[in-house]
Amino acid sequence: MLPVLLAFHGLEAANAAKPPPPGILVVLMDDLGWKDPGCCGGTFIATPRADRLAAEGMRFTQAYAAAPVCSPTRASLLTGRAPGRLGMYEVLNLVPRPYARMTPPPNRTGLPDDAPTLAEILAPAGYACGSFGKWHVGRTPQDEGFAPPPRKDADPVLDAWAAARPHKKTGPIAADAVRFLRANRGRPFLLMVNFHAVHAPMEASEALVAAYRAKAASGGVTTIDPVYAAMTEEADGALGRVLDELDTLGLAGRTAVIYTSDNGGLIADPHLTPPAPLATCNLPLRSQKGDLYEGGIRVPLIVRWPGVARAGTLCAEPVVTPDLFATVLDIAGVRAPEGPADGMSLAPLLRGAGWPGRAALHWHFPTSMWSRWPGGAIRKGRHKLIEFFDDGRAELYDLEADPGETRDLAASSPDTVAALRADLAAWRAAIGAGMPVPNPAFDAARAGEFPPRAGRSEPSAPPGRRAPAR
Repeated sequence: MLPVLLAFHGLEAANAAKPPPPGILVVLMDDLGWKDPGCCGGTFIATPRADRLAAEGMRFTQAYAAAPVCSPTRASLLTGRAPGRLGMYEVLNLVPRPYARMTPPPNRTGLPDDAPTLAEILAPAGYACGSFGKWHVGRTPQDEGFAPPPRKDADPVLDAWAAARPHKKTGPIAADAVRFLRANRGRPFLLMVNFHAVHAPMEASEALVAAYRAKAASGGVTTIDPVYAAMTEEADGALGRVLDELDTLGLAGRTAVIYTSDNGGLIADPHLTPPAPLATCNLPLRSQKGDLYEGGIRVPLIVRWPGVARAGTLCAEPVVTPDLFATVLDIAGVRAPEGPADGMSLAPLLRGAGWPGRAALHWHFPTSMWSRWPGGAIRKGRHKLIEFFDDGRAELYDLEADPGETRDLAASSPDTVAALRADLAAWRAAIGAGMPVPNPAFDAARAGEFPPRAGRSEPSAPPGRRAPAR
């Protein structure tokens, strides 16, 4: 029996020495521009907590959203699958423009049953899984494997803090996240904090807005709206409240934090109060949310993983939202179930190890909602091609030499265009992506009109944008 007892005690000691699985905090901002945080190059908006995250972890300088709008990107993060594979191409429940040249394929209104979410994978492995704030992918978080919100404990200090930050529900969302951390401090967790900020309509505390108006006036800043700036700073403060709770509970040292946005920054849009003031500035990147140009899909991405990701490091590898799904599972030490997967774990990059990279990044956005035009894009090395489904054109850019996509090289590089178009078409076929079809009601004179919405009329096209019909 002695060898058996020694082996048993050896196994017991090994298990006792094994560190517990890490906690994972995913912070998803809504419409945050790629350089709004100070650590990403912004100079107008104060974002000390995001900046500190970057100083303590790794910042990815060429991170992309899976789509230029929220729902498909969020679905991609939860399932690890490209929006084109999921059949969720657009914001849920938007109606196509009735007179646009193309009619988009049907847009899925919820996550498919055969695509397990992060929560459905991690909960059986012993993780407590919570999601708070914006959802916007159909059904409810509880229907997709997340636990119900914890019961609100009596904490007048936390309640007062949240009540003082009602704009975009920023305070209440952070308070729910704090309660979740307290309720699950003794076990591994996946906590998703999904802020409504900084999505339009813009709102923030009057005092902070006034401070940014004064700052804009003294500095001559006209490209970022003071209300947007204040809203961004308030969201950063709410991020800080959640991070402070990790410190208070002694969890920060064993919690990986992922901070990103669901699409590129908003510049001007019909969501905004007429005459559609500017929200933020994506320069030198071109365009904004809703477009496949860099301004619509390039996003901030920071990962702090104590003891693994070296503090203050930068990574220039092009990465995309489904990679975060694979990364979360890798951090948790949980294998993904069998099935299609469109992401690659970023854990090797965070560890400073080799990373095989990928041949190309692809986007599929076959939509005619709002002012959007149906198209697709591929980035392969330094080249990026954007394909327009409504008129068959393609644009080609060299992102290393021209990150602002100001010089279209398509006419001078026909072989590159042909190769990238073939790659993009093969990828669409492989994932079963739906394509738009000609709209029998197409009317060139009315193509920019939006469907009527109850209670208000829509402008014929957003200010500062080209007409969607060609």
